[in-house]
Amino acid sequence: MTLTFDAAKHRYYWDGEVVPNVTTVLSSVVNYSAVPLAVLEKARLEGTAIHKMIEYYVNEDLDIEYLPDWLRPRLAAFQKFMAETQFEASGTERRIYHPAHKYAGTLDLDGLLNNEIAIIDIKRSLFAGAAIGLQLAAYMEAENVRRKQEKLPKAKKRYALQLKANGDYRLEPYDDPNDFAVFLALLTVRRWKEKNESSNA
Repeated sequence: MTLTFDAAKHRYYWDGEVVPNVTTVLSSVVNYSAVPLAVLEKARLEGTAIHKMIEYYVNEDLDIEYLPDWLRPRLAAFQKFMAETQFEASGTERRIYHPAHKYAGTLDLDGLLNNEIAIIDIKRSLFAGAAIGLQLAAYMEAENVRRKQEKLPKAKKRYALQLKANGDYRLEPYDDPNDFAVFLALLTVRRWKEKNESSNA
């Protein structure tokens, strides 16, 4: 059984069957309706570029010479984070799947931070607020299934890492023990809606 991802449709498949992804499940609790579409699209494109840059940098495959000017401060922010925290990345842009709850996603970073295994989500902004905690809880639970299977230490900490346009960063911890239960409730509601929408079609 394998997890695959269709980038064009932004869909995850487990053994050929579509499964919900974490960010889509959370769309019902993050309200972007007041944000103009052009602003949202710009943010989406910038976020994609920032994630790709960090992936290449962590994998030591980034050609800094060709970075556009607007991305350079974001890289400087990440380099500052690495230098000040001594974070040791063990994985980046890892596709993850939870076999019991049947959802998928992509984990930005995992590794050692302050002598503990942590998962980190790279952020252009922290607009989503508390929903970020739900996102990270879903990622951590799925990642820990993989870690248990591979006999690796369990991830215990979760953070959002905002890379700012001024070259600074903000590392925001999330530790509400109810976050995963809330995510599962949203996942259940989404599946209920999908079932009833299809039966009424």
